[in-house]
Amino acid sequence: MESGIISLVLILCIILNSNINRLQRNQEEVELKLNSIIDYFGIDIPNKYKEKISCELKDELIKLSKAGQKVKAIKKLRDATGMDLKKAKEYVDSLDV
Repeated sequence: MESGIISLVLILCIILNSNINRLQRNQEEVELKLNSIIDYFGIDIPNKYKEKISCELKDELIKLSKAGQKVKAIKKLRDATGMDLKKAKEYVDSLDV
């Protein structure tokens, strides 16, 4: 009896995990399509991370970037803001301009 319940719980966990993975893939596809549409029409989306980037952090990122430590700057930015890797890299690269 106990092994039957354990088996049932295990099967339910596998099904739930599969559904969660499918939903995550669907969300990623929708985000990619939305980003493509935004890029195509040239819509300017406000950066939701700007308010999280303090002057001190920006100054430190500029120093790291100029010292050739872009990877460290990107990591510091991601840790401070929760920004994804692509956006963080783009932001650090924009500081060199």
